Amino acid sequence: MPTNAIILANAPVACVLAANDIAKGSLFGKKIDPQLDQKIYSTYFVIKKIYDLDPDYENMSVYCQYLWELTGKYGIRAYGYTGGGQVSPITPTAQSFPIYITELDFTTDTFYPNTNLFAINIIIFLNEINRYLIPNTEFTVSTTGVTIILSGFDATVNTYNLVIEKYYT
Repeated sequence: MPTNAIILANAPVACVLAANDIAKGSLFGKKIDPQLDQKIYSTYFVIKKIYDLDPDYENMSVYCQYLWELTGKYGIRAYGYTGGGQVSPITPTAQSFPIYITELDFTTDTFYPNTNLFAINIIIFLNEINRYLIPNTEFTVSTTGVTIILSGFDATVNTYNLVIEKYYT
């Protein structure tokens, strides 16, 4: 039995699928309740309103089970269109390398925001001192970006040209 959230996520798709079958049935003589799509939607609409206000509302699972039974085969078919009602995970944007940044890319004196760099092995070349910075000693990478901890580094005062590259261990 799907969860309440999955049932509610699939109900609108089930409604459309039922409406399509009703339209085809009237052409090809299928026996289907001609108001099934309206019944699914009106039931879904009321339950969804209550669910949005209070997901733990008394007997919510009973109401959702009723909706699930009402959608029947269309609720099951809706899985194919909605991925089971699950929220798709956010896939990180593929970061291309090298990344060329200047002092203008920093949001503070030492912080460069880029969430795509977390959990990637990177090296940073600082043109002004003509060498690579030492990881975890002169820069750190967090889930939100890169912080330069090199002594004297201040992107609000100085001009910098940095190159971030990916390296493989």
